[in-house]
This record gives sequence, C-alpha cells and structure tokens, in this order.
Amino acid sequence: METMVTEEDRIWVRGYAKQALSDLAAREILVHSKADRCHRLHFLQMAAEKTCKAHLTAANGHDNLRKSHAYVAKVLPNLARAFFRPSGGGEQIAQWELAKIAKLALEIEVLAPACDDGGSRLDNTEYPWQDAQGRIHVPCEHSFAGIDDSEKNLVRLIKLMRMALAAYAA
Repeated sequence: METMVTEEDRIWVRGYAKQALSDLAAREILVHSKADRCHRLHFLQMAAEKTCKAHLTAANGHDNLRKSHAYVAKVLPNLARAFFRPSGGGEQIAQWELAKIAKLALEIEVLAPACDDGGSRLDNTEYPWQDAQGRIHVPCEHSFAGIDDSEKNLVRLIKLMRMALAAYAA
C-alpha cells in the first residue's frame, strides 16, 4: 500500500530540512571557532537526525514517523543511494563508499544519549556518563575518536546531506 503524502507532510519535510540546514550552519561556526568537539558533533548529530526525518517524511508522511532518535544509522545510507551520483556519471554509489557512510552514520547516531547501542556506547555529546569502572566522563573532555571532523568521508557525507536538504527545503 502506497502512502499518500499530504501538503501538511510536505510542510513538515521543509521544516525538518530548514532546521537541519540551520544546525549544519551552526556546526560550521563552531568548527571555525575551534569549539569543543562535543558541540560540533552535537550539531552534526541533530542535523543528521532531521535530515533522516525529512527523508522518511517525504516518503511515508509525518504520521508514520517513529518518535525516536534512532534513524541515522539506517536512513543515511539509504539517503546516499537516493541522492548521491558521482560527478560525470549516473551510476549508483560505490559499495565501498556506502560502507564508509554506514560506519559514519552509526557513529553519528550513537552521539545522541538515547542511542547507546544497547548500552555498549555511553559516550554522548550532551551529558556526562559513568563507565564500567565507575569513572565519570565529560563530553567536552572526550575525544570521540570514531569521528574526525576533517575526514574526507565526513566532509562528503555533509555535502550529501546539504544536497538532500536543499531539495527537501525547496
């Protein structure tokens, strides 16, 4: 059964897209001002989540959207398949690049405190957490080694997100 996307759904799509673009703009300001990594990654996580919600709402309608933070790991690779076309050709995204996007998408998703990968990932960009040895960790002091702000694949992923968001915000 095909979902009928309404005008109200399209308004939600544009809303998610515009807010995600604003989150990415805030992230860029934080990157250029050398703000703590947790803040830069927090805005990336929020933008990724809203990008995925825009994508899902465009396909399925707002009423069918789960109320969750756990979208990014599954949806960003699908978004890449839908929006990414290598320059000079119309072929699908390469499998190796899709695998890198999937890895980054999971790292971005678990930055949200509600997405702790079944309790195995307590590190998050918002709140201090306690590890199994009883030590307290603070986001502004944590390295978040799974994501490098300047990594080529992350830069390409953000470019992909901006491309999709521009289409959804129109």
